[in-house]
Amino acid sequence: DFPSLNLAQCVLLLAYEWRRASQEGTTTHMEMAKSDWATGEETTHLALHFEERLEEAGFFFPETKVEGMKTNLRNMWSRLPLTRADVQMFHGMLRQMVRWKEKGP
Repeated sequence: DFPSLNLAQCVLLLAYEWRRASQEGTTTHMEMAKSDWATGEETTHLALHFEERLEEAGFFFPETKVEGMKTNLRNMWSRLPLTRADVQMFHGMLRQMVRWKEKGP
């Protein structure tokens, strides 16, 4: 069916399917928060908020890798299926960390 697959790809695919099949009966379903999905604009705003805080904390180092790191973070945020409640909670966590830092332990 797939003449372009090599042996390593076949083994990887088979192992993946075995693993998936073995976990089908053990998955747990979590109840979703009753909230709408976050818009792209809300997710982008959250990503920028995180970037600002990480910048302040000196996370982006070395300078030559800053743009790549920011791109990776933006891509990560864009892949996450976040609700509006999730986005609000992340913003709240970031604000609280800043308050804690300014206030001191």
